[in-house]
Amino acid sequence: MFLTEPPFTVLERSFYEAPTLAVARDLLGQLVVRRFADGEIAVGRIAETEAYTVGDPACHAFRGKSRANAAMWGPPGKAYVHINYGLHYCLNAVTAPDGVPEAVLIRAIEPVQGAARLLRNYTGQEDVTESSACSDKRIGAGPGRLTRAMAITKPDFDGHDLTDAGSALFLARGEKVNDGAVTTTTRIGITKGADYPWRFYITASRWVSRR
Repeated sequence: MFLTEPPFTVLERSFYEAPTLAVARDLLGQLVVRRFADGEIAVGRIAETEAYTVGDPACHAFRGKSRANAAMWGPPGKAYVHINYGLHYCLNAVTAPDGVPEAVLIRAIEPVQGAARLLRNYTGQEDVTESSACSDKRIGAGPGRLTRAMAITKPDFDGHDLTDAGSALFLARGEKVNDGAVTTTTRIGITKGADYPWRFYITASRWVSRR
């Protein structure tokens, strides 16, 4: 656990300009940093991602640009937050060159710091300890869970710059995950393009949304 705010190294915009499948793979092990209005910080290590590209029938930009998906057109390194089935928000990192609507869905995070805050956000309970919250999968094992725990909404963060280390939400460099520790498989929760092997997760992680 971090006792104070560490000197985060933000992921620069050039990181997101790489091919989307490569970004999805390389986001594993990187950090989602959430700085709340009261100054408290929560950090999660990315454990699972999915890629969505131009021409992909499951991509939200497949039918063209709209008010809801406009953030996907970039520039890379911005957040695209969408509402899934009208029930919960999902956080995506916009990828590819500016004007190319592609993104990576962050499906799961492992708590690194501020787990108690994340669980309080998720449940509304106040009597939460850091040690007990660290093992509660509700605060990261799934795209809707992590956004609820981190208080990430479309009104507040759609189009937000994830490369701004001084902001309330950004992505920072974590630890490299070796290829042998990664599982590549098909995406889940969709009907179109469901056979594309564009989901990546840390094989040993307890926080993966679904095996």
